[in-house]
Amino acid sequence: MLRHATAKSRRTAVVLDFLAPNAFGYRLGSSKIQPRPSVTKKSSARRDTEKLAEFPVSVRTRNPAILCQNIKQRISLLSQPSVAVSDPDINFFDEKVVELRLALKAGDVARVGDLWSQLEDRKLLRLLGRELRGFSDRAADLCPADNTEPWDPDERRVIEGMAITAAYVGADNALTTCMVTHMKRGDSQAALDLYRRFLVHSSDQTASEPLLSTPEEGDESANGLALNILGDESPQQLSFSLVLAAIAAHALEDSFEGALNIMLENPVRINQFSQKEFLASFDDVVFREKVQSYVLRLDVARLVSRHHSLGIHITNLADNQDLPRIEKLYQAVIDGLHGPDPYLVTHDSQKSSQRPVVVQEINWAAFLTGFLQCHRRDLAEILWNDMLKCGIRPGVITWTALLDGFDSMGEADAASTSWDNMISQGVQPGILTYRAIISTLFNARRPDDAIEKFAKFKQEVAKGAMSDNEDALHVYNTVLHGLLNNGRPSDADALLQSLRQKGPKPDIVSYNTFLRHHGRRGEFRAVSVLLERLREDGLTGDAFTFSSVLSALLKVGRTDATDLILGLMKRQDVEPNVAVFSAVIDHQLREHTEEGLRAAMELLQRMETNPDAQPNDVTYTGILASLHRSMSPNATLAEECRKYVLKKMKERNIQPNRVTYHILIKACLENPEPEGLRGAMGYYREMANRKISMNYDTWYILLHGLIWREEWAIADEMVEDLLRYIKPVGALDSLVGRVQRRTAWRMKLGPKAYL
Repeated sequence: MLRHATAKSRRTAVVLDFLAPNAFGYRLGSSKIQPRPSVTKKSSARRDTEKLAEFPVSVRTRNPAILCQNIKQRISLLSQPSVAVSDPDINFFDEKVVELRLALKAGDVARVGDLWSQLEDRKLLRLLGRELRGFSDRAADLCPADNTEPWDPDERRVIEGMAITAAYVGADNALTTCMVTHMKRGDSQAALDLYRRFLVHSSDQTASEPLLSTPEEGDESANGLALNILGDESPQQLSFSLVLAAIAAHALEDSFEGALNIMLENPVRINQFSQKEFLASFDDVVFREKVQSYVLRLDVARLVSRHHSLGIHITNLADNQDLPRIEKLYQAVIDGLHGPDPYLVTHDSQKSSQRPVVVQEINWAAFLTGFLQCHRRDLAEILWNDMLKCGIRPGVITWTALLDGFDSMGEADAASTSWDNMISQGVQPGILTYRAIISTLFNARRPDDAIEKFAKFKQEVAKGAMSDNEDALHVYNTVLHGLLNNGRPSDADALLQSLRQKGPKPDIVSYNTFLRHHGRRGEFRAVSVLLERLREDGLTGDAFTFSSVLSALLKVGRTDATDLILGLMKRQDVEPNVAVFSAVIDHQLREHTEEGLRAAMELLQRMETNPDAQPNDVTYTGILASLHRSMSPNATLAEECRKYVLKKMKERNIQPNRVTYHILIKACLENPEPEGLRGAMGYYREMANRKISMNYDTWYILLHGLIWREEWAIADEMVEDLLRYIKPVGALDSLVGRVQRRTAWRMKLGPKAYL
């Protein structure tokens, strides 16, 4: 969780009229650059999957030679390149697949079973690929709707066999429907037996008979803003539908322990919207409420057991100042420890089959930092007391989190007092603890106190109490940054030279800190020296490096800055691909200067003429979002750039999708100027006109941004719109309630509400 705290001859290009060279001589701003994750190219496996998807559902043709060629090409795209299928098998496969479709459509289960067995016996099921999804949907329709009549054993065997095979590649509709059918008949054991059979089948699959796995549809909604989708998830995990069905089966048996084991074995994310869709299959209201209660507690257990996921989630909430959700989650953890049905413990010695999840110190630390980042010392004190009541002695992780929190609040005095208390209680500070207190003191403009703590850190390293390794470099980089920001560049340079000679060796972060500092000041001679030192140390620049150098070149009025940067990349054997170009463009736009905007647009044009680095939807969307997020010093130039980007997207047939609109609407609403609101509403109307469905995340982004801007009248209209299409749940329901309460309050006050 605390990982985020450990680092405090010339080519001719086509240039637009508004990118004239004489416009590059303006002063560069000093806004902070925030690096963004690199955008990687699609893997060959992903491209192969997309190629496979281009094949028609039926590969039939009147020409047998073409038929064999098509299917052989399909086989070559599977994950096992050595798969060999004879021409007779190809013809057999094509014939039986057509018959299988017809049998499924006619509901002839016996014939379906016979055809399925024939394909299975000849090991041809692996060739179905994406088509298994359609077969799974058809098989789901064959499950009996009348739960009072017995299910024919032979038909059940056929449908369940198809369902298990299809679920292995992600087409789980049939398997989930089969499990639901058993549960509606009151046979939870049959549902769980089917779930276990699927697990055994999945573990028995070998690389010799691969099945093409297909990505889940609707991946664009995976940010989980409104659906309470938390943490991270491995691609090898089961789908949440199957896990939810197994949890429901255990709920039917009143076995929370069994459901908890299911979740811990397969810690998938279950969003509330999909949960409601699943539970709509059951008429028993009490049972639905029980499953919902199970899922809420199980999701808490999942997060606590995966402290990295919990830390990321709390950090994201704190960054958005979403204190109510942090408080709600914390209370859920406390209820899991001390509530009527506890399932969490505070020490390993207390673990049992009923309470197998331990709330580790790093979990408490995550909440502590979150509360302090939201400037709520009172809640941090409550948490501290809760730890003591649970018999937990705060260790170095908790104290480090406390110092990080005070750093975010700018409370150096509180941090110093906490440091003294930590030492007096016999807790030895670690590397990250030193980094936290040093960062706090430097940021509070107390460099002498920070240097004193740094000297103590070096003493501990010299005594062998701490290792002088890569982890320790975080402390040194923090000191370098602090010295430069506090007007002590000579001390910072001396420290850098000491690191080069005695270690730990400086990394690219160390050099980027200096490059950023000197680049802001237009001290290009110093930048040149740093680049030479970087080369001598065997380091290669990253996007931040090249963007900092580009800013320095623009600062000194070099109109050939872009060419020089591309040459620097070439000398360092850095391929100027889409990821590198996009990252540098993003950094330049974050400067919020006219020079940065012009440089970004020139780089974009270089990409458009480079066959190996063609801009994609991510590149264009990032530029548009940056233009919308804040007002440019040159509004006319910014508008011309925006029109240019939209024009290029249209020429390249890059259509905004729902994710694109989410990014753009959010960026517009973050712009406090009236233009931001107009832009957001424009994209909202564009989505409606293009008939792009709006999901929970769409409405969440809109309402969250409108509430932040206190645009209550428009938010009220949005609530009326969304209630016509969906029933809000989770975080979205909370936002809707907030708007409705505000509206009711205004109506009650009448004209006084406007005074």
